[in-house]
Amino acid sequence: MAQFIIVIIATVLVKLLWDVYKEQMQKKNNSRPSQKGGEVIDLSNAWIDLDDMPYSRREHLLPGRELAVYHLLLELLPGESYVVLPRVRLADVAIVSPEAHNRIEHSNRIRERNLDLLICAAQDLKPLAAITFEAEVEGKKKQLADRFTRKALEAMGLPCLDLRPGSPPSKSELITMLHKLGLHF
Repeated sequence: MAQFIIVIIATVLVKLLWDVYKEQMQKKNNSRPSQKGGEVIDLSNAWIDLDDMPYSRREHLLPGRELAVYHLLLELLPGESYVVLPRVRLADVAIVSPEAHNRIEHSNRIRERNLDLLICAAQDLKPLAAITFEAEVEGKKKQLADRFTRKALEAMGLPCLDLRPGSPPSKSELITMLHKLGLHF
């Protein structure tokens, strides 16, 4: 019985070594590994049915209360000096250092986040300040995401203003907040 088990183990080891040898030879010859039956699945855009697209246009880019804050900013900030951009991806504003540990993970995290409003210099679109809207009811996941966004903005040196669109600040309060961010008008 012991001899039978040894023969089976030896057979498995020989097969394993043979497979490793074949794989190394394929890599050495720069050829594609042989496929054992089946079709190659195309995961590109070629498989998408372009006649049945499941998209529709949003009615508004910003909900009503957030839109009111946006219009208030447009009214307060002079157009020749500042531009207010809605819904900007954090990845469009931030750059991950090439030397960063886990660079890809950090890049993916900022790709998933966005800023509700971004105030830029009108002349060169240099980001000057970010505005994020706090949700009325926040779950733990949303709180963690907001904390990450604030920390990323802090690391970039980009001032951030958190507003509650349900209770927006008055004009004078908003002017004071904007001055504290370093915007002068």
